[in-house]
Amino acid sequence: MKRIYYILAITSLTLTACNDQLDKMPDNRLLIDSPEKVQQTLTNAYPQIATTLISEFSSDNIDDIGADNIYSNFLTREAAYWQTILEYNYLDGLQNIWDFHYKAISHANTALEAIETTLKGDPALNPAKGEALVARAYAHFCLANLFCQAYNPTTSSTDLGIPYITEPEAQLNPKRDRGTVAQLYQQIDRDLQVGLPLIEDSYYQMPKYHFNKKAAYAFAARFFLYYQQWDKAIKYANVVLSGNENDSTTANNLRNWSDFNDASKTGSVRRNNYALYYTKESIEANLMLQPTYTEISEASYFNENNPARYIHNFFVSENETLGTRNPWDSLGLNATNGYARYWFLPFTNNTGGREYDIVLMGKFPRFTRGTDVYGTIIVPFTTDETLLVRAEAKILKGELESAMKDLNLWTKNYIRVSTINGTTNRNDGFTVDNIKAFYADSNMAYSQSTVDGATQKKRLTPSLSITLSDDQTAMLHYVLQCRRILTLGEGLRWQDIRRYNIEVPRYQKYGNGSYQVSDILTPGDKRSTFQLPDEVLGAGMEPNPR
Repeated sequence: MKRIYYILAITSLTLTACNDQLDKMPDNRLLIDSPEKVQQTLTNAYPQIATTLISEFSSDNIDDIGADNIYSNFLTREAAYWQTILEYNYLDGLQNIWDFHYKAISHANTALEAIETTLKGDPALNPAKGEALVARAYAHFCLANLFCQAYNPTTSSTDLGIPYITEPEAQLNPKRDRGTVAQLYQQIDRDLQVGLPLIEDSYYQMPKYHFNKKAAYAFAARFFLYYQQWDKAIKYANVVLSGNENDSTTANNLRNWSDFNDASKTGSVRRNNYALYYTKESIEANLMLQPTYTEISEASYFNENNPARYIHNFFVSENETLGTRNPWDSLGLNATNGYARYWFLPFTNNTGGREYDIVLMGKFPRFTRGTDVYGTIIVPFTTDETLLVRAEAKILKGELESAMKDLNLWTKNYIRVSTINGTTNRNDGFTVDNIKAFYADSNMAYSQSTVDGATQKKRLTPSLSITLSDDQTAMLHYVLQCRRILTLGEGLRWQDIRRYNIEVPRYQKYGNGSYQVSDILTPGDKRSTFQLPDEVLGAGMEPNPR
């Protein structure tokens, strides 16, 4: 119980700070003239509105339970159908995302200015400088993943970026030149190269709520994967994982998923208890914790006890994600047998009528302030996800055997060996040939944008400077599926869709239980990049093409 109270206290403090201090930009008239004031400023250098919800609802993890289902709102509908997002003062809306990320950037810049000017570049503040630079890079990266096209070595020199702000600002939406995606990535790269070596965990009283060393390097690994600099992605992932695929230290750094089968650790088999344990600070796999305002755990979003129109449901699960045929469940027995082959069980509901068709993961603890303001803690970086980042980078380099070892490390932890209908599965020892055979056309067809043609094997059309071999393509299918399952609910799938130009059909359920395809996001569709918020456009910033 003390553990829960502690998390609640941290969340309350952070969200209160959000409410009281971040409604305005940092006041440059306030003199930040001590290391303590620098530290205080940096506590607000983290976005307290996340991109999680809107990214998840745009992805192929979400289904439409039906046009006559009243349990939705404008935000979920517009995100699910890649429409222009209008503003209705939703916590998770685009204007809040934009404002709070640039507020975080301004706090980072205010700290940097104080370090370099008022405090004369005091070397004792190098860890604070490193944190500010990495936090600044991270907030820009989050915005880029919504409002810019994915990095493309051929077109990014002309693709629209977002303003990269390196000085404190007095207003949120000044008219600025957007620059290009290439320039934006170069600036993130520069901040990381300077900031990473300065990070020191000993500088923090509570390292998990800051860019500690492992969290910072996990961010760098993901960034360089998206930047298509795979050697760097592997290099930085190695720092996080403390070794290579043959090192027991790496395996020990991963989450112990079997803990979720132990009620003495989770407290009970309830979604909020799972979520509290999932976000526990002491868990090695949790590299950073980020308290946020969000309604992600509320009735219109991810709550198994309330009906919802847009949700990860049994159709998606059984055809594409948790319950479909996977290498560790080649007969697809999981969904019809309570997902017994996962340690981390989803929370399901199909007992209350057509509106109850829900398959959710318990990742977002629910905290309430007042009657209508909600918060949670998200885990933006984990060792498990960083392991899959490393595996993908190795695949793109052609280091398939080494990537396979990484993937076996993950499945051995995440997948449970169990006997269903006399069939015992495996969770380890897969080979490249196994994966190639599993994803062969003779065993699994490419997913079609039809109700009967849905599979987990999506056609990949990435903008790479290399030509993929058949073996690489099969391994990419596998690592993308592993990441899709690992990060279900977290919004990261949306970036994989954008990076690999994956087609997304939106399946819609009729009252009689049948389905139709109501819309399709095709490869290269301009709707995969969100339009800028209305206020930003109103300030004169160039809109994304439509």
